[in-house]
Amino acid sequence: MLEIRHLSYSIGNREILHDLSFRIEEGSMTCIVGPNGCGKSTLLGHVSGRLKSRGHVFYEGKAIETYDRKAYARETAVMAQQSMDMTGELRAEQVVLMGRYPFKSRFGDYGKKDHEIVHRVMEETGALPLWGREIRHMSGGEKQRVLIAKALAQCPRLLLLDEPTNHLDVKYKISLMETLQAFHQHGTVLIVLHDLSLAARYCDHAIMMKEGRIVEQGTAEEVLTVSKLEDTFEVPFYTALHHGRRFLYC
Repeated sequence: MLEIRHLSYSIGNREILHDLSFRIEEGSMTCIVGPNGCGKSTLLGHVSGRLKSRGHVFYEGKAIETYDRKAYARETAVMAQQSMDMTGELRAEQVVLMGRYPFKSRFGDYGKKDHEIVHRVMEETGALPLWGREIRHMSGGEKQRVLIAKALAQCPRLLLLDEPTNHLDVKYKISLMETLQAFHQHGTVLIVLHDLSLAARYCDHAIMMKEGRIVEQGTAEEVLTVSKLEDTFEVPFYTALHHGRRFLYC
């Protein structure tokens, strides 16, 4: 479904990404993990099309820059960290409705189906109580729930999320991951995560990065081991089992 071939990226003399290659299979839920500054968000920026990939990122066998921007948006939804800067008098439901823009005709308006989807995804993400509230008056966690709903409103085949659990209370972190797990029964998820316990618990594949390079990739069980995490993050890690689920902590 998605393939990255020898992707490198530099700003001036600073190398951000170095020769990255991997595949994301349809129907998978893959996390990208690694220390701060290792290039996780930059990598997601290339996959989303926000940064120029110049023939190194392929979706369904085609370089993403060959897609019409609106056509790619019908297939791929993005929730980036930069989205949190959204301000103004927009209400929660108006922001979520923006996720339906790729499906709107040039001179048409949003229809009944669009509004039904908005209501459904806001309910699924716990954002429905925010209906009618302006974004500028929301906490970080409330904004995050609205932006996650906006991404899901696109009904994408590929969902790209950059630290979606940031600012969320534990209740909403678990709720979000369970929503994503349900989504990936019929879609594909690529998610940047700092919370390694959530990554181990909910993701089936993992890509581990360090200093702009991929150091490990494979199933989450193969990649998210104590020894590999200690090598990458340079701190001691421990693992625990509770009701058959694996938890990681340091």
